[in-house]
Amino acid sequence: MKRKAPSLRQGDTVAVVAPSGAVHRDALDRGIGILEALGYRVKVGKSALKRYGYLAGNDVDRAFDFTSAWTDPEVKAIVAARGGYGATRMLPYLDFSVLKDHKKVLIGFSDITALHLAFWREMRLITFHGPMVESGEDSGLSLTYNLEEFRRVLDGTWAPGELRLPDELPVTPAGAGGDREAREPVARKPVSHVEEAPSGRPAAGLVPLEAGRATGDLVGGNLSLIAALSGTRWELDTRGKILFLEEVGERPYRVDRMLCQLEQTGKLAAAAGILLGDFTDCDAGGGSPSFTVHEVLEQYFRGTGKPCIKGVPAGHGKYRAMLPMGASVQIDTTLPTIRFLERPFVRKS
Repeated sequence: MKRKAPSLRQGDTVAVVAPSGAVHRDALDRGIGILEALGYRVKVGKSALKRYGYLAGNDVDRAFDFTSAWTDPEVKAIVAARGGYGATRMLPYLDFSVLKDHKKVLIGFSDITALHLAFWREMRLITFHGPMVESGEDSGLSLTYNLEEFRRVLDGTWAPGELRLPDELPVTPAGAGGDREAREPVARKPVSHVEEAPSGRPAAGLVPLEAGRATGDLVGGNLSLIAALSGTRWELDTRGKILFLEEVGERPYRVDRMLCQLEQTGKLAAAAGILLGDFTDCDAGGGSPSFTVHEVLEQYFRGTGKPCIKGVPAGHGKYRAMLPMGASVQIDTTLPTIRFLERPFVRKS
């Protein structure tokens, strides 16, 4: 049975912890200020500003910080300070038999995918793939769309229905570009045409890659983390699920390699449908022949008979939609649409 955390009230306490990489103080302070301006009290984990190589403190310290926040009766939500790397190293130090006794809102993305997968596997708790506390002046919680989506989750006004898109992002109807020749297998073959924007990049907004309609619980997150946890106790189960994937800073051949791993372990075939978010800075290096990352995605997701929509505004791009991981969602490539079918938390009156 799924478990859902209660939403927050004004004045409730939000804990900021750093399960992964070392934190940038100025960006953290900016994000904390935004949380306080929303009307929440903020507690910052003791190791959040520690440095242990590229980590925010050693594994035991980070796990202690997280556990302390999760079991603190005053804390109603935990928001990761940032991603980076390190959450997988922390997982063995979390006592899930203790954590299961508490239900709280958990928000983060990127390396925090490790926590989303672990909390779903260990306790079937719905968590949120969304903005973290470190915020640049023109990124993260500083952007109106990201902040509004973040606020709606904390205060319980996030409601089932279609995924809210930034105003300037269009959708591409099936048959108008992304769904062209959708039934013709293209894996391991030259890719078909992709509708492009004037910049030469694929068009922004939701774009169907393969026609169809599917319903299932939403799972996934960062592709590297999903691949890294394969074979562990927190390995992602995609059977009958809607699989969401995003990535940053990986060249096309590395994205190809990780997708190949998921394909060969049956993870892609087992999923009911696919959602693709931002694949940011995943360009090929100069000097060697290469596919583009968009061509790689086409090779794995077009011609499969499994509904697939790309362009979800979530991941390491400018826009960071709140995606409730574990919540039931329906995808339909006709428009295309992404529709959430349940409230992902227990709303306080």
